[in-house]
Amino acid sequence: MDWEVWARRAEKAIDVAAGGDWKGLFAPGATFADPNSAATTDLRKISRDTREIFPDWTQEITSIRGGDEWAVFEWVGRATYRPADANSPGGGTPIVMHGATIVEVDGNGLVTAWRDYLDRKEPEDQIRRAARASPT
Repeated sequence: MDWEVWARRAEKAIDVAAGGDWKGLFAPGATFADPNSAATTDLRKISRDTREIFPDWTQEITSIRGGDEWAVFEWVGRATYRPADANSPGGGTPIVMHGATIVEVDGNGLVTAWRDYLDRKEPEDQIRRAARASPT
């Protein structure tokens, strides 16, 4: 597996604002998990939830290493926070988030399991700072 090529394809697929095909990275029956979501096969919900709160999410894969059927990569995500209530403090805050992901893939390079690891406080702190700084 050429993981650098896979990473560039994944970056394009993860680009929410450009209409990337994130679900197209996955094999049928694949699972996704992160600190906000227990392992699930409902990729449509994960994609929809991400798009709702971070409509312009992009993710740069800064480092990737792997074997034949797995990889670990570090990433930097960037987006603008859009709360469900447009009048909520912090709405419109640009955030930067750092994380790491473990993927398992099948023989075609499609993801069978995706597990994100990140500090949820990182974007929360950025949003809180922006909310405190904004006039009410």
